[in-house]
Amino acid sequence: MHVAELMTIPPVTTRGDVAVTEALRVLVEHGITALPVVDDAGRLEGLLSEADVIRGRVPHTDRPTGAGGAPALVADVMEPLRASVGPETDLATAVDLLTSVSVPILPVVDPDGLLVGVVSRSDVVRSLSTAQPTAQSTEHAGLAPHERRLLETACRAPSVHNTQPWLWRVDGPFVELYADPSRLLPASDPDGRNMLISCGAALHHLQVAARGQGRTCTVTRLPEGPRSTLLARVVLGAADPEGQGRSEEAHRRDLEDSARDLEAVAARVTDRRRFTSWPVPEQRLDHLASLASRQGCTVAAVTDPHQRHRLEELVEEARAGLAGDPARWGEQRAWTGRGGADGVPEEALEGPATRFDDEPVLDPGGIERADGVLVLATPADEPLDHLVTGEALSRLWLSATSELLSLVPLSHVVEAPQTRHALRHEVLATSLHPQLLVRVGWQETSRDPLPPSPRRALGDVLLR
Repeated sequence: MHVAELMTIPPVTTRGDVAVTEALRVLVEHGITALPVVDDAGRLEGLLSEADVIRGRVPHTDRPTGAGGAPALVADVMEPLRASVGPETDLATAVDLLTSVSVPILPVVDPDGLLVGVVSRSDVVRSLSTAQPTAQSTEHAGLAPHERRLLETACRAPSVHNTQPWLWRVDGPFVELYADPSRLLPASDPDGRNMLISCGAALHHLQVAARGQGRTCTVTRLPEGPRSTLLARVVLGAADPEGQGRSEEAHRRDLEDSARDLEAVAARVTDRRRFTSWPVPEQRLDHLASLASRQGCTVAAVTDPHQRHRLEELVEEARAGLAGDPARWGEQRAWTGRGGADGVPEEALEGPATRFDDEPVLDPGGIERADGVLVLATPADEPLDHLVTGEALSRLWLSATSELLSLVPLSHVVEAPQTRHALRHEVLATSLHPQLLVRVGWQETSRDPLPPSPRRALGDVLLR
């Protein structure tokens, strides 16, 4: 179910230049707990809740006040926006935000930032009370709602060719992640590197989902060794939505970070259309790299002109090698436009703005001048390195999405041994092993957003 199916429309709103007393009257008249604050064009600026109004009745020396000492305008007491969703956001993500971010309502905005509706906890309760049992809900009767939301969020992770090569087992506070070897790509990924990177991204998404529920995570990677399909065992802590044991400021930052990540999970897509000619500043690339670098994986921007030139040659060489390899080419074709719950959907490949046209369909061609380029590399080249690369990729992608940047992996450069060797020694000039290359850039704001790629049903990825 999507947010659009249960949101309240039209939303009752206020503006920042409205008197607090008038906003209070609107709250009482409509029997609601919060008002989105919009500008004259209908773009969202903030949120005014009952708590803000109550606090606003007490004078503050650092705020403008009206007669009697109370703040005069909504803009004086409203809170900055902590979270919003789009009409196509799934209900599970909205529920996580409503229950973890301490907001009374979720504003629903369109791609232009215009407010189109609101979702409240009462909207969700009303929807649940009238919903009829479905095949999926019956199938997952053994999972608690919070467990189902955890796995649904984890399964939104990116994966090579959208193969979704993961399996899960839930047992109380334990969640186990397994690789699904039946989804290995034998022609392009015979060693399973990309499969494990994909599973690592799902592991990070699971941690994001747990944090959104106010839960801690203790992760043990490869608990049965590198040859086992058991990739991680996660122990979930009890929910602590109030952030007990942390300062108020630390708790507030956690809530904001969690809300931002959950929004990014809902918004993230692999958009292979051409980027604009606007360059990504080096400082922005370095910032993303620092956020995504984690123990065991280094993310570095390639900005030196000579390194960029050689990298562009390697990308073209790898693309030509892919086009000339019938097995790999056929494998890509097999995972394109399948029309089911996996693979790359046709809408992600269509249109005159795509970078590949009649070239290999999933990895774009050459790197253009304005593209930002990041390399994910590790000190070794073992299964653990591949897994943590996926976690770093997830962190990088969510951060880029939050900053309105588009990211596209270029896996074919590291799939061929010769281009991977040249990337390591001629471009990186380091002992690190390159695991993945990604392009970063800006999409045209006027383009229609792509819908999320399809996902397998939980029953298909759940081990009993």
